[in-house]
Amino acid sequence: MSYDNGVTETYVFPSSAFGATTESRKILGPKGKKGLVRDIRTYITADMVGTTTVPEVNVGTAASDSGAIVAEYARHRLGTTAILGNTAAGTPYRARALTATAQNNTGGIPPALSDFTAHVLLETAYIPADTAFFISRIKGVGGTPAGTGITEVDVQWW
Repeated sequence: MSYDNGVTETYVFPSSAFGATTESRKILGPKGKKGLVRDIRTYITADMVGTTTVPEVNVGTAASDSGAIVAEYARHRLGTTAILGNTAAGTPYRARALTATAQNNTGGIPPALSDFTAHVLLETAYIPADTAFFISRIKGVGGTPAGTGITEVDVQWW
């Protein structure tokens, strides 16, 4: 199996108010192939709000209704801190770009940004071949959670 020529698929969530309502989608990748989450992009159309935790996108083994990290493949918390959400004015938000340019990133593999706890985690583990996984867009917590946008998740398969 060559890791030089993987095929990338983009999984798209249409615009919705996921900042206030968690939603998940179950996905099965190409037969016989394992994958890595390479990027998560979110195009925000209404500011992300949560006074305890900001809305986020998780890729994991189970549908998620909270920000708990359980055998995750990737995560992107949509905020500048754990409680201050990203705004529509700064869209799009690209997880991979944050790991490449931020001062407090891990600077390597797997790509991550740790300016606050688990802000961005990419390529944390391979999605096993022939195994379902979930992409969850998780609502913010506290205050009046809000946020609307479109999300794209890139997975490279070998």
